[in-house]
Order: sequence, then structure tokens, then C-alpha cells
Amino acid sequence: MAHILDALRDHVLLCDGGMGSRVQEMNLEVEKDFWGQENCTDILTRSRPDVVREVHRGYFQAGADTVITNTFGTSPVTLAEFDLADEAFGLSKEAAELAREAASEFAGDGRERFVLGDIGPGTKLPSLGHIDYDTLEDAFAVQAAGLIAGGVNAILIETCQDPLQIKAAVNGAKRARADGGKGADDVPIFVQVTVETTGTLLVGSDIAAAATAIGALDVPLLGLNCATGPQEMAEHVKWLSENWSGLISVQPNAGLPELVDGETVYPLRPAELARWVERFIEEDGVNLIGGCCGTNIGHIEALDAMLRARAESAAHRPVPVRRTVHTVAAVSSLYSRVELRQENAVFAIGERCNANGSKKFRELLAVEDWDGCVAMGREQGKEGSHTLDVCTAYVGRNEVADMTAVVSRLRGAVTAPLVIDSTELPVLEAALKLYGGKAIINSINFEDGEEPAAQRLALARKFGAAVIALTIDEDGMAKDAAGKLRIAKRLYDFAVNKHGLPPGDLLFDPLTFTICTGNADDRRLGLETLDAIETLARELPDTQIILGLSNISFGLKPAARHVLNSVYMHHAAQRGMGGAIVHVSKIMPLHKIPDEEVQTAEDLIFDRRGTQGAASGGRDDYDPLHSF
Repeated sequence: MAHILDALRDHVLLCDGGMGSRVQEMNLEVEKDFWGQENCTDILTRSRPDVVREVHRGYFQAGADTVITNTFGTSPVTLAEFDLADEAFGLSKEAAELAREAASEFAGDGRERFVLGDIGPGTKLPSLGHIDYDTLEDAFAVQAAGLIAGGVNAILIETCQDPLQIKAAVNGAKRARADGGKGADDVPIFVQVTVETTGTLLVGSDIAAAATAIGALDVPLLGLNCATGPQEMAEHVKWLSENWSGLISVQPNAGLPELVDGETVYPLRPAELARWVERFIEEDGVNLIGGCCGTNIGHIEALDAMLRARAESAAHRPVPVRRTVHTVAAVSSLYSRVELRQENAVFAIGERCNANGSKKFRELLAVEDWDGCVAMGREQGKEGSHTLDVCTAYVGRNEVADMTAVVSRLRGAVTAPLVIDSTELPVLEAALKLYGGKAIINSINFEDGEEPAAQRLALARKFGAAVIALTIDEDGMAKDAAGKLRIAKRLYDFAVNKHGLPPGDLLFDPLTFTICTGNADDRRLGLETLDAIETLARELPDTQIILGLSNISFGLKPAARHVLNSVYMHHAAQRGMGGAIVHVSKIMPLHKIPDEEVQTAEDLIFDRRGTQGAASGGRDDYDPLHSF
């Protein structure tokens, strides 16, 4: 048998229709057929295996290439609502085996049949505080282990309504895959999200935010299912077609449900569904099609006929339409995506929700004024910050507890993605377990060797985060351009080549230091950083470059700092810096700063003393620091 990923790359495959739709047509009895467990379709795997097998067989006969197991709700968390939590592994395994049995009945007819192991969202969403991350991941791991043991070709995490739930399900499935023995590591993990008629997932994520978070989890297929019919999905499928580099699936409902004489009715007829889905094949290059709620045998037959009509005579299924995909490095909040490289602007990381740098934020933490902390985050978003640096390290307080309190509130209150800033691994992990978006970890370096960096990169890969890397090694902070470049290249090799972090998710901070001490050794520190930025941008072009900008002016009065920071950021951006950790409202465009102040700041940055200074007026004793 061909691997399912190869089959999907080579041909458009047809999945089945709704399990629930078929079961409802059979008029089964709660006590007899469901063993008294009303609305627990998963129990039919044991109580009526013949029914489940017949549903699969019917869809295969209708032309489906793959069916989805009867395991939508077989995680221990969901089954606990029916006092069946201990049956999670067994029901999942048995359901997979039933689907495999049905598939085997069609062997030898020249077509390949596949089985997708179904994982539904459950009834508790972590971003809404219904359940903690660890409990959810553990539950999904049990469910996925049963599916893998039963012989599925892939895991399908579907009807997803919360990106954090997706992370728990994907990581649970990865755990099950790692523990599943020979062949288990070859089971791919697919994700399908559910976009409501509002245009977002239930928790408010748009398709770009969801895809950005999911794309960082190494998922080869992303699609849409449930909630709406194909017409309402069209905009979101188009976005995936243009921006998602992996495989795409579409399994719509048979239209938007309508209430007719007290019963839910799905209005879209088989031929109408087939016409809509054909558009997705022609225009959007989808790889897997099928149906969800309200679809049944007739809908799958119509889709099969449509695929047969599109196929060349020598092949049963058509080849997917080639797509042109535009991918960019990005992060996301729960709600929206932000590109790491901004057009005509610097990617701004707001610095004020940081207990080390902001006295006001530190005071709010001390009295546990969480509403005040959220207000500071919102203010920075209004000022133009693209992301928010969050640091709760404060002597005498519990950093994990404070980070948990702040992130659990910010995640639903601000649209800007978060930068999780801590030197402590447990703090980073606690925050990432709360965050459904794609965050940035601040930071990694080699000050204490490679092991701490490896641990943080493992977190980034598990939870799908970008990483800020500081040019620090065992000998300390690099201050000249050559040292910064040497450490940056070592960090690149370590993060990208050894730990699999995408280059676009690696943000170098080549470090800048104050040039305001008056010490001769400090005069060229800003220039060395600018030279390092230019070389990094040229030699590692796929990575990002940011700066903790305000360090350049440390020691000056606030008004002078605002000018020097603004001028330095202008020159850093010209050299190739893409982002900065900065107080956005204190940065001024150069045309709003008096020319003499700009010249003096540039003299200071480029160490132009005496008559070399643009603002020297020809004086031999001119020192831009004194003038500044």
C-alpha cells in the first residue's frame, strides 16, 4: 500500500460522509442499541459493531477512498461524561479495527483504501478555561494510542474550535506515535478546523491565526470541516490555497442547517455539494474532499462521480491542481496573525509588560492588579506594538504563578501575540501551556552551555513558538561584530540544523550596549552592533534580526533617550534590522526631530569626535556625548 501522504500528493482522494447522519437514519434505540448512553455514538463500536461496520462499508461502496473511525468522542475526558473514561483506549482500538475490516473487504479491486483515526475536540476548550492543558494532552494521547494500535493510516484531529486544544491533541498524538512501536512513527497527523458563520473559530481565531499556530507543529495537512456548507467555507479555503504550503482538505456540511417542523434539516443536495467541491479542486488545489454533518451515501456517490469525470482515463482519481503559495514567517495571538517582517515598518515588540524594565508593571504585579496589567498590554497594542514582551520575574514573588495569572488574562484580552520572557524553563513551559497562539520565546543563548538552549528549543518545537537568540556564549556577551557573527552562526546551526527550528522562526538579538558611559571602550559598541546587523542580514537572510533597543541610551535623561533610540533604530533598520523591543510611543520619525539633534545623535553612534562630527562646528574639542 502506498503511504497516505504520497497518495494525497498524487491524487485527490475522497473521504466519507457523516457518521452521525448515517446512524440517525437507522432509528436506533437508546436502551437497546446505545446501552442507555444517549448521544454516545462511540459506544456503538461495542454495542452494535455491525452498524459501524455497515456505515464504513456503505461509504466505501459509494466510492470513498478513506473512512473516518467512529471515535469522535473516545478521549477519556469526553467518555468520562458517560462514566466510560477507562474504555478510551479499547473503544478507540476496536473502532479502528472495524474500519480496517471494512476496508479489507474491498481489497483487490485495483484501488487503495485508507482509514483515518478520528479525534474530535471534546466538550472542554482550554483557552476558555474549561480544562488544563496537561489533562487534555494526556487524554488525547490515550485516544491516539488506541487508534494507532488499531491500525489507522493517519490521525485526523477534526472539528477544532481552539488552537490550544489543537496543540494538546497534536502533542498527545505525537506521544502515542513515539510510544506505539514499529511503524507508529510513520502515522501522519492531520488537522481540520471549524470556522463558524462569524468567520472565526469558536474562540475567535481567524483562519490565518489558526494556520500560523498549526503550521508550527509540523502538520502536513490542514483543512476545514463542519459548521457550514461549502459556500461559507470558500473564503477560508482560498486563504489556505494561497498561504498554506501543505496538503488541504475540505469536508463541508450539506449546507447550513435549517429547522423544519422541529427537526434539523441540511438543505444541500448531492449534486449541489459536488459542484461546490469541484470548485475547490479546480480553483484551490485541495487534496482531500468529503462530507460532514448532513451528508450521506448519496453525497459521497455524487462526489465520486465528479472525481471520476475529472480523472484521466488511465487514472481513477484526478491529480491535484498545482498551487502558488506565498509563505511568510509569522506569529499569532489567539485571534490574528502578525508577520515578522513588516512592510515599511519595524516589527515592534512592546517592552512595558516587563517587571525588569517597567516600574509601573512591577508595581501592578506587587499588588496583583491583573486588570491593570491587561490594561498596559492593551495600551501598547493601541500605540502600535505588534507583539508584547511579558516578563514577571520579580524578587520575592512566584514567577510561575504571576506568569500564569498574566498570560491567562492577556491571551483573551489582547490581539497582539505574546513574547514569553523568562530565564526559567518552568515559567516558559507554564506560559506556553496556556497560549493557543504562536508565541515567541525570549530567549536562548550559550551562556551556560548548550543544554539550557536545547531545553528551550524543545519547548519551542513542541508548542510551536519562534525563538529570540542572544549572541552570548560561555565567554560572555559578544561586543564586537566578529564575535556576534560567530555566535549567531553557532546558534543557527544549533537551532535550525540540530533542533529543526525553521530559519524564519529564529530571531537574532545581536545585543547593543550603552554608548553613554564616557568610557573609551564603549564608544564603538553601537557601531559594532550595526556592522553585525548588516553582516547577519546578508549571510543569514532567512532569519530575523531584532534589538533590545533602549540599551543603547542607558544612563541618559528620558528626553535624550527618546532621540538617541529613534535615531539608532533608523540606522539599524537601514542596515537590516527587522524588529525591536521598544516603547513604541517614545520613538519619533527623524523628520520630527530637529536636525542638530539628529546630527549629534549620529555623531555619538558613529563615534565622530572633534572636527569629524557633523554637529561639531569645526571644534577640535567636540564630544557628541557632552553635547547630547
